[in-house]
Amino acid sequence: MTILIIAAGILPMLIYPLFLYWMDRYEKEPFGLMAAAFLWGFVPAAILSLVIQIIFGIPFLFVDETGQLGDLVTTIVFAPISEEIFKGFAVLGIYLIWHNEFDGVFDGIIYGGLVGFGFAAIENILYFSEYGLELFFMRAILFGLNHAFFTSLTGIGFGIARHSRSFLWRYTAPLLGLLSAIFVHALHNMSVTLAGESIEFICLGILADWGGMLMIFLIMVIAIRQERRWIIDQLKEEIELGTLTQTQYITACSPIRRFGVRLEALLTGRLSIWWRIGRYFDTLTELAYKKHAYTRRGEAGAHQTQIDTLRAKVGILNAQLGERETR
Repeated sequence: MTILIIAAGILPMLIYPLFLYWMDRYEKEPFGLMAAAFLWGFVPAAILSLVIQIIFGIPFLFVDETGQLGDLVTTIVFAPISEEIFKGFAVLGIYLIWHNEFDGVFDGIIYGGLVGFGFAAIENILYFSEYGLELFFMRAILFGLNHAFFTSLTGIGFGIARHSRSFLWRYTAPLLGLLSAIFVHALHNMSVTLAGESIEFICLGILADWGGMLMIFLIMVIAIRQERRWIIDQLKEEIELGTLTQTQYITACSPIRRFGVRLEALLTGRLSIWWRIGRYFDTLTELAYKKHAYTRRGEAGAHQTQIDTLRAKVGILNAQLGERETR
């Protein structure tokens, strides 16, 4: 039974991120960094949040010995604040330490979502252990995306700050993202807690959660289109510089053409070519992103040496593959 509970808690939270990975069309995030984000939510964020909630809940025992008041305040106030702050630390860490891997809003959603999925996994295990698998539908499916939704708002804030020219906005956008995450988290917890009083509360929670997730999906679509625009705009110059041919440029700007080129190599059994083509397109995408960051914020966005290094790397891969393999 224990193995079943662990599997029921973790597996859905490992399946949902596959959609994020699939949506990330142009430059996949490093697997190690994604795993680290998930594990931060699974262990440190969960433990630190629990400790804070216990500490802040103790004074309420002197007011209400039954603990009901403390549980209510903790659920609606302390839990959203502590959980979103500690989950947000992972997004902040990636933003500061692995700045080169944090390219914009979509990356913020990915890292924030993965931290949320990790947190939801351990929380599911604890709830299933105490209350049974009868909660599986509610926790893993109906509200299974909630923690990812909440923390993705923090990630969006950091994504907006990544290319903002405004000094003030670079600091306020992440804070506004975090406050939004805390607010929608508190709204969800309140609606679930008060669901026994009136059916309207649970309906409010479902409407807010799924409406919010629809909003995140639309933001993801917009962010992907924006990233494609970066590629189109920033790689155009590479034709004049001789880095790309016109045909290679057209292929690099189209996710469908990219997929077709790699699929051809895979179906003909040329696995090493398939892998190198993937590296080639990833490098081109990174080159476009760094040029965009440099255009927006100069050396604060990306160093010219990074751009030159990536351009040289594209040239090497081009020479190894030949034009026929990359168009």
